[in-house]
Amino acid sequence: MTIPFTKIKQELRRVFKTEDSRFIISTGIKVTAISFIINIIVYGFLFQVMRLNHAFFKANGFSDIIDESVFYDFLISEVVENLTLFFIFHIVLFFIGTYVGWLILRPFKNIGDYCEQVIENPNFVYKVDEYSTYKLLTRFSEFFFEFLRESRRKGEIVSNSIPPQYAKIHQPVPDRIFMLHFGILLIIIALATSVFMIQNTSIIFQNMIELAQHNLHNPKISNRFFNHQMFIIDDTVALSIILIAIFYIALGFHLYEKVSGAAFGIFSTMRSFMKGNRFSRVHLVGYAYIRDYTRKFNKYLDYMQNNFDKDKPKG
Repeated sequence: MTIPFTKIKQELRRVFKTEDSRFIISTGIKVTAISFIINIIVYGFLFQVMRLNHAFFKANGFSDIIDESVFYDFLISEVVENLTLFFIFHIVLFFIGTYVGWLILRPFKNIGDYCEQVIENPNFVYKVDEYSTYKLLTRFSEFFFEFLRESRRKGEIVSNSIPPQYAKIHQPVPDRIFMLHFGILLIIIALATSVFMIQNTSIIFQNMIELAQHNLHNPKISNRFFNHQMFIIDDTVALSIILIAIFYIALGFHLYEKVSGAAFGIFSTMRSFMKGNRFSRVHLVGYAYIRDYTRKFNKYLDYMQNNFDKDKPKG
């Protein structure tokens, strides 16, 4: 049974319609784009090196190959065969990036889903993933929702003391779990990219040396020429790996900043609500991809205030 094309289009529209799905997809694109662009730049540089080598071959009596395209075809024939792996790698990288985006939003989604369910089912359990990011938010949310559960059991919200480790936090704190996730991703990408680039550059230069040995009259000069080029290529590959590391580290901080403020805002609201400010709500500006989850959270706070706040003004 085939799926109608119109239904596929509807599903794709729905994926791009919600702000959180757009965030996840954009994260996948960002993760993929860095590796893809740097790879393209490196291979563009290799092409310029091949043009230089073609001129060197012609200047040293290499007259058997008249058509320049034949020269390039011989050098990159094996590299072209690896293009499929190149695109498959970046497709996989895109899905890894979307998974990272999903991991980033998961703590907020857990809170939103819990708040949506617990209003009707007070026994609904709030579960926190052991390896979830934003430990500040996830650990305190466990404490906070247990406080609300106990308040519902007693039929009244009472102010509660805040554990000392949470009382003096007034700004977002670094998240080691998030950095660990991104560090693992960085290692995978750097290793895969470096292996791919080294393999392809080696293929090109082995083909180049083979051409020189069979067609140039002075192999000593050509060997010296290609040996100097290998130093340049090695430096280029090393530089590209360093650039990949720098850009992915920057991307990690960028993505963390995209949500760390929201995590701190929800944490601050929870802490303020526990201290006795029953009108405390989450109001985030510039976090559209989290807004749906914070609405559900605010709705739960409204429910608690309206039904269990004995100090709420009547009328």
